[in-house]
Amino acid sequence: MGESPSNPSGLTFRLADDRKLKAIYVPAAEKASVNLGFLRHALVAGGFADLFIYDHALVELIKRYNAATQEFVYDVGEQRDGTYIIRNTPDNIEAYLTLTRPYGGKPVCPEQLHQALREQGVIYGVLTDEIETAIEAGEATDLLIARGIPPEQGTDAELVSLIPQARDRQPELQDNETVDYRDRGEISSVKAGDPLMRRIPPTPGKPGTNIMGKEVPAPPAKDLKFTPNLPGTTFAPDDPDLLIAAIDGQPVLVANGVMIEPVIKIKNVDLSSGNISFKGSVDISGDITPGMTVRATGDITVGGVVEGATLEAEGDIVVRGGIIGPGENRDPKGKSGQERALIRAKGNIEALFVENSLVEAGGMIQIAGFAMQSNLVAGTQVVVGQEGTTKGHIIGGSCQAVSRIQAVTLGSHAGVHTTVSVGVNPHVKEKLSTVKLKIAEAERELDELTKRLDYFASTPLKGSPEQINETRQAKDKLVTALSELKGERKRLEKRLEQASDALIRVERAVLSGVVISIGTKTLEVKDDMEGGITFRLEDDAIVASQ
Repeated sequence: MGESPSNPSGLTFRLADDRKLKAIYVPAAEKASVNLGFLRHALVAGGFADLFIYDHALVELIKRYNAATQEFVYDVGEQRDGTYIIRNTPDNIEAYLTLTRPYGGKPVCPEQLHQALREQGVIYGVLTDEIETAIEAGEATDLLIARGIPPEQGTDAELVSLIPQARDRQPELQDNETVDYRDRGEISSVKAGDPLMRRIPPTPGKPGTNIMGKEVPAPPAKDLKFTPNLPGTTFAPDDPDLLIAAIDGQPVLVANGVMIEPVIKIKNVDLSSGNISFKGSVDISGDITPGMTVRATGDITVGGVVEGATLEAEGDIVVRGGIIGPGENRDPKGKSGQERALIRAKGNIEALFVENSLVEAGGMIQIAGFAMQSNLVAGTQVVVGQEGTTKGHIIGGSCQAVSRIQAVTLGSHAGVHTTVSVGVNPHVKEKLSTVKLKIAEAERELDELTKRLDYFASTPLKGSPEQINETRQAKDKLVTALSELKGERKRLEKRLEQASDALIRVERAVLSGVVISIGTKTLEVKDDMEGGITFRLEDDAIVASQ
């Protein structure tokens, strides 16, 4: 391989001492027709087909040839040896090889790679077979060629509740998908000395070995301590990891512990009592009159009727009578020109009936009689009605739950618009959309960085070592961030998978004007449907079965 044979075009190729492939033109008596096919044939004939040809060089050569009136020399390519890059992960647990094939030059040999690994301090976990396979293939991209042993993390500390029935007051779902409304449960209570929570200390992990042959300490297991000064509690005299009750009262699970709450008892909430805001649970034996507000960090129990009032609890809300709002439709926030009726609990909500009100529960909503022109939102399920009775109507308004809605009848014969939906947590759905947008943007940026690195690899003179290093670091950082975003997307999608198990169960009838939604699918009921009906999502469509 030195110089291509002469030809009538006056154009020849020669490999210079600096390994550049030069096109040499010496004017001939008459120019020949030169095109890309002619040039490629000339390169093969001269033994230069394996050399690296610069982008657009042959097209530029044709232009110069056609315009030339005197001799010229033009670089169209070069001879390149095979190259390699060995990259250690930041924790030196793995090493990866990127290998490029030669262009008319010398290929990379195994000895070069092994020597490079030694120079980088890699002496442990070298994968010889993978290196040989890469050499035989002539090229590789991010191929794992050395692997250490990652450390194993120990077991994190745990705080285990010893009061499993605390806050678990909703009736249990039976095997026949019915609810025993006679067993409503009671607010849990403890006596002084009762065990509340046990701390299980962390255990040590197992160290690993990196590819430098050095021991990698196991990451420390996370410790967990009880929150200090938990009201109404103390530690067992002979066991500092056991939290016990110091007084009689209601146990409430809080972050890293349990606290014992006293309960305030009131006859009625009206102008004579004023609004109630209490750090604990509130037991109201009578009624709550319009315009009043009751807030509690524990439970709220009402023996009578709640009329046009606001109740907010961090625990459960139980209304033995009904919940009555104004006689007009309400906006999504429960506001109107009259006194508002807003019932909101982080736990469960129980009531005899609900009318013209906004009811939001982090757990379950259970209504014995009916829900009329109200907005019901539950974090788990909504059950309206009692087994074996004709009560249990949801008429007008909206009803939303994550896993299940059960009622005796949906809608009314007057065709009142009634919306019932399960299978989607609106807060999780909104967050998932945001994460998906961030992933799309990260993938776009990653594609641009990858193309830039490929460009630098194919045209070394175009990128300085600093530019290449900065681009590679930016890519590595973006890969890590993208992995975390995809993990978050997977966790959120898993939380939305409840749609596949979510259902709406109606014991007697679904009347026209009802809109059924499961997950992202919607079904509008045009004609009355009689008999026990269950709506589920099957094959990405809402199916009604009896």
